[in-house]
Amino acid sequence: MGKADGKGVYTWANGEVYDGEWVQGLKQGYGIWRGLYNDSYIGEWIESKAHGYGVHTWKNGDRYEGEWNMALKHGTGTDIFLSGDSYTGEYKDGKPAGKGQYTWANGAIYVGDFRDGMKHGKGKWRSGRGPQSNSYEGDYQDDRKCGFG
Repeated sequence: MGKADGKGVYTWANGEVYDGEWVQGLKQGYGIWRGLYNDSYIGEWIESKAHGYGVHTWKNGDRYEGEWNMALKHGTGTDIFLSGDSYTGEYKDGKPAGKGQYTWANGAIYVGDFRDGMKHGKGKWRSGRGPQSNSYEGDYQDDRKCGFG
């Protein structure tokens, strides 16, 4: 039996659906995948992996919009979490890395450097909105302010 080439829709027995471009039986090009329980990915594919620009929404409501490299967040993008937190910035191998901004639902904010998903390098943090908020500007290592216990 031949492998899918061109545009088409495939529905798996478990209910997952892919509507998009195929090359030799692999998702490749632009397509829309809808998984079980409202998981979805809309965007570019290579070798059946998210690659290029795309939007993934998870079943819990979390959403990522941005660049992908072989199914990992990589490049620039934005995570919006069901909790109300968000992160916008650079990613490497699926984790925040480089310059970015993390905003918590309670109004706290960190703008600065990340490495392996943690605050690491130079950054500014503010505990919330208004005159009663605390702040720190300086160095971070492994998600902690340098020089603090």
